[in-house]
Amino acid sequence: MLNQRRLIILFTLLVLICYILPVFASNMMFKAFINDKLIESNLKVKQEGENLLVPVGILADGFDLKVEWKNLIKTVNIKFNDKLIKLRVGENKAQIGDRVKRLSSQVKLEEGKVLIPVDFMSEILGYKVSWDDNTLHFFKPSSKVKEITYENQKAEGIIKIKTTKQPDYEINQLTNPDRLVIDIHNSRLVKGIEDIAINNGLIFQIRSGQFKTGVTRIVLDLYQPLDYKEEVIKKGKNHQLILKMNPQITNFKYDSNKGLFSISATDELTNYETKFIKDDKKMIVKFPNMTLDVVEDEFEINSKLVESVNLSQFEEGGASIVKVSFKVNKWFELNIKKDPKDNNRLLLRPQRRVGLVSVDYDSQEGEVKIKTEQPVTSQAVPLEKGDRLVVDFPNTVFRNLSQNISVKDDFIEEIRIAQFNKDIARTVIDLKELVNYELENRKDKKTGDYITVVNLDLPNDLKSKPNNNTIVQETDEEQKQLKAVDIKQQGLKTELQVKLNNKSNYQIKKFTYPDRIVIDIPGTNAALKPTEIAEPKGIIKDVRVSQFSRDPMTARVVFELPYTVDYQVSSKDKTDRINIKFKENVNQNDLNLTGKTIMVDAGHGGADPGAIGPDGTMEKDVNLNISKRLAALLREAGANVKMSRKSDKYITLWDRTNEANKLNCDIFVSIHANSHKRNEASGIETYVYPGSYGDTLVLAKKVQNTLYEKVKLPNRGVRFENLYVLENTNMPSILVEVGFLSNRKEEKLLNDPEFRQKSAQGIYKGIIAFFNRK
Repeated sequence: MLNQRRLIILFTLLVLICYILPVFASNMMFKAFINDKLIESNLKVKQEGENLLVPVGILADGFDLKVEWKNLIKTVNIKFNDKLIKLRVGENKAQIGDRVKRLSSQVKLEEGKVLIPVDFMSEILGYKVSWDDNTLHFFKPSSKVKEITYENQKAEGIIKIKTTKQPDYEINQLTNPDRLVIDIHNSRLVKGIEDIAINNGLIFQIRSGQFKTGVTRIVLDLYQPLDYKEEVIKKGKNHQLILKMNPQITNFKYDSNKGLFSISATDELTNYETKFIKDDKKMIVKFPNMTLDVVEDEFEINSKLVESVNLSQFEEGGASIVKVSFKVNKWFELNIKKDPKDNNRLLLRPQRRVGLVSVDYDSQEGEVKIKTEQPVTSQAVPLEKGDRLVVDFPNTVFRNLSQNISVKDDFIEEIRIAQFNKDIARTVIDLKELVNYELENRKDKKTGDYITVVNLDLPNDLKSKPNNNTIVQETDEEQKQLKAVDIKQQGLKTELQVKLNNKSNYQIKKFTYPDRIVIDIPGTNAALKPTEIAEPKGIIKDVRVSQFSRDPMTARVVFELPYTVDYQVSSKDKTDRINIKFKENVNQNDLNLTGKTIMVDAGHGGADPGAIGPDGTMEKDVNLNISKRLAALLREAGANVKMSRKSDKYITLWDRTNEANKLNCDIFVSIHANSHKRNEASGIETYVYPGSYGDTLVLAKKVQNTLYEKVKLPNRGVRFENLYVLENTNMPSILVEVGFLSNRKEEKLLNDPEFRQKSAQGIYKGIIAFFNRK
């Protein structure tokens, strides 16, 4: 009985083996065709499941490729398009240049012939392949994708894909991450088409490649889902697949301190219309041909002028329109202008014309005080004819229409106030003779009024108060000469120095609107050569030297600042070197770097010098110096900074990334200097790993923008590259290229301590902006 069962089992196994073996491995004779041309009538092939293996010799016979057999190592070499392809018998992978590709089946050697998977042969040749009824067909895709372009027009962004034939395509919108995938069937991508970096807040980049034989794939990496329209047109002998996308409004903010609204979009906002609906108490701003993509669309404002704001999108006449609706408490005019720092951002300021309250004159101080309800940037014009000073207040109303103030003074005859036109209130100071003046803005803490102070340099002022802040006029014999104006900077600390040929008294004044520090030096000639006046740096926006007056002789040095800064005078009351020290105010928002861990990676080092400039500058030295400066700025803002190296030491790439991952850093910033075989290559660029999105892209874009604003070298944008330190870090990671060492001019800059400091500050500002984004 047992033997009978064994016989049944054995018989069953034999039947299964006889049935399965032909399916999994069978040899057949095929006819082979290339583009319907017979090239082989008796081609012996081998089928393994769904895979078909063909003799490698067909590559030489049918496609005129050089095929070489290395019997000793059982390897076949195929030369194709300047690349060497190696396949070894018994292995299921192929080496293509420096890459390794896995095969669908192992390479076989049967009857002295090497058999390789036909799908791999199809892929490397760029031919579609099919087989049935003992016939094998190779087809060259009939269409070429010749060109991919992106055009940034005012109303919309346009992507054009040029093909040699009517495109057979499909488009899919994918998420996580957001991207638009365009597959063009029966096509091949011509050589030389590069990826396109866009970085417009809607599209990060456009990538293209041969997805598989006969399918060209174009991928749009997106910041958010894309709203688009598509069409195909014929242009000459070619066709174009065109994608048109409406720009998007992506952000709306209100700054309560400035009373300022802002609207950001993926393109310039040049087309809009405003309308006030009196019955509904609404101010409406419409943006045609736009779409809305904001996190919030309703805002409670509760200011004196605006109660709330609502954003909405609707269709009108087949066009998409975004509407911004202001619910108003009081009627106002909406002043709309482009943000000078961002072309894709509009600034909207509700304005009521400010009231000019009163004008007073302080004869002891020589000050005319003009009170207004709100701060106003006034404009003063001295007129020689009639010896008068005219001070205009734009968007201001004087409700008394006109008023004259008689002044019992030896120098001022009268002060007149009037409504010059519907937009300008004017104050005219009638003088017996013109004098020098300064404008200063103050706020009355008791009344809350804003005061524009006209400081008149009257003749007796210079002699009336002999104290530290009073200028004592020197005699002609004691007349001095300015020698130089210097600015020294270390980190965020700035020191101003004014040099004279002899000791002198001086007076320092502090003004606002614009913020500036003024040094007046009596009895001094201000004649200086341009080379003797320092260029603005650090916190100093501008430096001006002038002969403020000749009778009495007074030299004036003005340092313009971006905002109010406290200073300390470290020189004596009478000196030949006036020293002023102050520290740049650290924005309170910068302090949120407290608790952040940042890895600053100084590229190369030790035995690895990196790029070397024409004059011998080593990249490793530049990288380390800028990295140390950046680390100092970040630490001052409260960050916990780790450096991959602090000296000229060789650190492996994996040690750099492993340390950053181990410390669980918030961001990784690698500092490098660039090089290119074309020595005219110039500019700055920031790299991210291909396919990166989210925080990494935001960090890269912000650092690239702020670095450009600081160093003003050509902006080469955010780029993508498969770099080890970007691929193997677990946090947002960027690699910054600060200029080209191969460019002699930029090599000189990269050796300049001031440029290195600016580079560090530019990267620092981008990191601050990244962590402070809302």
